[in-house]
Amino acid sequence: MEWINLWRTVVAVVLIFAVIGLLCLPTISCSSLFGPDEDDDDGDDDDDDEARILIYNYYGENLDFYMDGSFQFTLSHDDDDKIRDVTLDEHFLEAKKQGTVTVVASTEIDVTSYTDYSWQIDDPPDINVINQYGLKLRIYMDENYLFDLVDEEDRWIVNVSFGEHFLKALRASDDKEVASTTIDVDENEDYAWTIE
Repeated sequence: MEWINLWRTVVAVVLIFAVIGLLCLPTISCSSLFGPDEDDDDGDDDDDDEARILIYNYYGENLDFYMDGSFQFTLSHDDDDKIRDVTLDEHFLEAKKQGTVTVVASTEIDVTSYTDYSWQIDDPPDINVINQYGLKLRIYMDENYLFDLVDEEDRWIVNVSFGEHFLKALRASDDKEVASTTIDVDENEDYAWTIE
């Protein structure tokens, strides 16, 4: 008789643990019965709380990048990188030829929210020369002959260095100067000169 009472006690204990187990089943997905651990990392980088400036170098040379006068990094051609943890403010960015003070591009970016901003530096400046004079012309830059242009033709002077450049056009028939201009190449953008 005693073993029957013992058996009933064992069955009752097993049933109680089974019921407790069923009641706790929904909480199995939690890492703790008492709630999430405060030290747990949820695995997110939390990029929403960070402003970044992504920079792309397509200039054709290695460039040093500065933000607000402070060096950030050097990028080779066709490379990119990002400035992280940028403060909400207006920032002045410069790209300089590697190891020099020669600025090839600059911009201001007004960082107003925690998001990604971007800046792309394209190839060096070009000058498009357009002949609408009516005759064939010879084109010179800084006293160096470049090419002839027939009427209604245009051609590009590519990869022009920064600084002032003197351009002139001579009539091909008698070398008489018909037009000239000085172009101050001070931005990483394309320029144009139309001869009329």
